[in-house]
Amino acid sequence: MPTRQTQRFQKNRATAIPTRWTIPPLKLDETIRSTTRPIDLLPRFLSHHEMQITALGAAELAAKIRNRDLSCIQVTEAFCHQAAVAQQLTNCLTEIFFVEAMEQARQLDDMLRSTGKPLGPLHGVPISIKDHLNIRGKYTTAGYISYARKPAREQDAQLVAVLRNAGAILYCKTNNPQCMMTLETVNNIYGRTVNPWNNKFGPGGSSGGEGALLAMHGSPLGVGTDVGGSIRVPAAYCGVYGFKPSAKRVSLRGSECTMSGQESIVAVAGPLGHNVDDLELFFQVNSDAKPWLSEPLLRMPWISQTSLMRDQKLRIGIMLWDDVVMPHPYITRVIGEAAKKLKASGHEVVQFEPYDHKRAWDDILLPLYFTDGGRDIKQTLFAGNEPIFPSAKRLLDDPIVRERTHHEVWKLNLARDDYRAEYLQKWAESASSTSCGEPIDVLICPVSSVQGTPHDVKPWWGYCSQWNLLDFPSGVIPTGRVLKTDAYPASYEPANSLDKANMDLYDNDLYYDLPVAIQVVAPTHEDEKLMGAMKIIDRVVNG
Repeated sequence: MPTRQTQRFQKNRATAIPTRWTIPPLKLDETIRSTTRPIDLLPRFLSHHEMQITALGAAELAAKIRNRDLSCIQVTEAFCHQAAVAQQLTNCLTEIFFVEAMEQARQLDDMLRSTGKPLGPLHGVPISIKDHLNIRGKYTTAGYISYARKPAREQDAQLVAVLRNAGAILYCKTNNPQCMMTLETVNNIYGRTVNPWNNKFGPGGSSGGEGALLAMHGSPLGVGTDVGGSIRVPAAYCGVYGFKPSAKRVSLRGSECTMSGQESIVAVAGPLGHNVDDLELFFQVNSDAKPWLSEPLLRMPWISQTSLMRDQKLRIGIMLWDDVVMPHPYITRVIGEAAKKLKASGHEVVQFEPYDHKRAWDDILLPLYFTDGGRDIKQTLFAGNEPIFPSAKRLLDDPIVRERTHHEVWKLNLARDDYRAEYLQKWAESASSTSCGEPIDVLICPVSSVQGTPHDVKPWWGYCSQWNLLDFPSGVIPTGRVLKTDAYPASYEPANSLDKANMDLYDNDLYYDLPVAIQVVAPTHEDEKLMGAMKIIDRVVNG
């Protein structure tokens, strides 16, 4: 649905890429058609030195800049170039401001030369930002045509300001879907983002632009948001790390999307990165800024447990499926392999049975997501005279989605709190399965029932949204690949229609060699403990 307005945004984006980094249209078309894996094309367009720089994570880059092994200019130019290539191959970016980034890099180099001190722990590290978070002087469309008619924003979102003050270099914003509430990334302004590992698939959503950019190593650390899986699903589908914190630990002030102000299921901001250390660096930087002094966040400084837990033997619950939709066979295999490795390393591994996940979705979570019956989304689409995409339409057309009265919302909130208490009791009862009589430290489960879907397909959300409902922090660790031998057991019978739809998606030729991830979960406010456990688990399963 190209309009004059959408064409203007796309033209501005295209002209923001320097000519020397622009792939000629015929060559680009030929290149994209040569493979379904954009990630394999990177060596054609980038120098070996650039790819050496962009292979580094945020913490490593910050250290090399501080030690004068790399300059801010070198690092910024490498990531801007790689992001430009990633954009042309996957359509992952919205706003591009490489010129400003290079100027900021020069200033930071001058500062380090003249004072010998970095501005902060992220001095010179490029950070990418999801589109619906405001950046001073840039547009925030949040995937809506009506939002695109608003002027450029006058100030940074609170979190963006924190990162900028820590020395981060801002250079691009990344694509998110129309409506935000879908596990793919497509809108009527910037179009569809594709998965770097298979462009017939989406990169997940709603932080799908971040996932694609990180997978293409066009960013060392990205900022996403999550109310139902929007950090974790793109991280999993794109083969990178991600972390959804407990609510009210990171600011979302200065973000724009429909349904803002909905507090029954609280949205959160968090990082996507290339390793666990970089995820923790994000939270340490956020905490050091004491954001609770300027807005009503939890006054909980980040107190790292990673070093303290280094040699700890964990009690780990394993949940292969949620009794609703059986994950594709490569997911259950990878979780099983992780469990064996952890057990062999001396960690205690026990089975964890899911508790009423389908009831939680049908009776509590989906009604609470859309207490207005989707009215805000529909009115925003109407204001922009734009059509709704199929997966969002299927979500809003669910008969469970309807406008609720105040009393109905109150009852739903009570049901949510009752369910949270019941689940905490369920977690506590895991003590009966461990040798020491203490509950499990963390739970390992799927991130999703799939590792990607063809375009316009709406998969089962429950493996991520469950933890938003409970406000449990959860993180993603990439742990393997789809193998040729992965297959459903010949005797497998789907448990229900949702399970059958998921099973019907599986085609080994289509999924072969995609990255596979696991999700690690802990009870609410145990974010630091979860991060420490993720570091241990990552070391065991990925060596």
